[in-house]
Amino acid sequence: MGRENFVFKPGLKDDGKPLVDFRTIPLRAILKLDKLPALPTEHDANKAVGGFVDNNMFGNDQYGCCVIAAQAHDTLVFERFEQGIVIPITRDDVINEYLRQSGGRDTGLYLTCAMKEWRKTGWEAAGKHYDIYAFASADPADHTQIKYSIYLLNGVIFGMKVYSTDIDQFRKNEPWHLTGSNGTFEGGHGVYAYAYKTAHYDCPHCNTDWAEDCITGWAEDSLICNTWGEEQPMDWDFWNARVNQAFAVVDNKNKWLGDSPLNIPLMESYLKEITGSSGDNPGCLCPAVGRILSKVLGVR
Repeated sequence: MGRENFVFKPGLKDDGKPLVDFRTIPLRAILKLDKLPALPTEHDANKAVGGFVDNNMFGNDQYGCCVIAAQAHDTLVFERFEQGIVIPITRDDVINEYLRQSGGRDTGLYLTCAMKEWRKTGWEAAGKHYDIYAFASADPADHTQIKYSIYLLNGVIFGMKVYSTDIDQFRKNEPWHLTGSNGTFEGGHGVYAYAYKTAHYDCPHCNTDWAEDCITGWAEDSLICNTWGEEQPMDWDFWNARVNQAFAVVDNKNKWLGDSPLNIPLMESYLKEITGSSGDNPGCLCPAVGRILSKVLGVR
């Protein structure tokens, strides 16, 4: 099924006001600011791990399984980096995990809950069991945090609100951008972004690079996501208007130990003080500590 016939299936339950767990570690809390490398002008996590074609719909045209589909896209990049291969995650892998978490009903998922489940329980994909070491919340309003999530951690998973104009733009193979009208609200959507860049895209209307006279307000400084079986760019104004939650994933702590911009020992020390166990719940902190970190660091 091509873009022009795509039918949107809402799959994010917290599409209006995100479900917030104050125990989730803010990304800023575990970044060593003095060791952060300079951000490159653009970065593509897919190309950085060797590059591969990911045009998987993962059943998101028939089920509201977008959150698990985003997890699957992210897993493909992680395992390409770690194993050097493209693991064969299937449509059924995604749908089965989605229905397991949703209790067998096509009702969508809370993104925060799915992130916890990914870390704590993991899921079965491509004939193996996959989980993540930890996750952290990135502030959607801080574009630098989002770019570091892509540059250092191979991507960012986020939740967004979808309007009818967004679906129309997708069907027309246009980058997501704001227009004078949003149209009707269609629901929430979980998405994986793997690149940011200053790039040019061939305009389907005039067969030249996108320009201001092709789409009013389109900016070449863009974010690239993988959703609905396609590469979909969006500008940052669109991101600001649609996205209300974002998460960065730490898949394998070993590569981050030592002289790294990501402070895994600090994260484990928080957990040891609060829970008495360094491995009990690497993705979360107790509510009190989460609120204190948010206040002291000025993060959400």
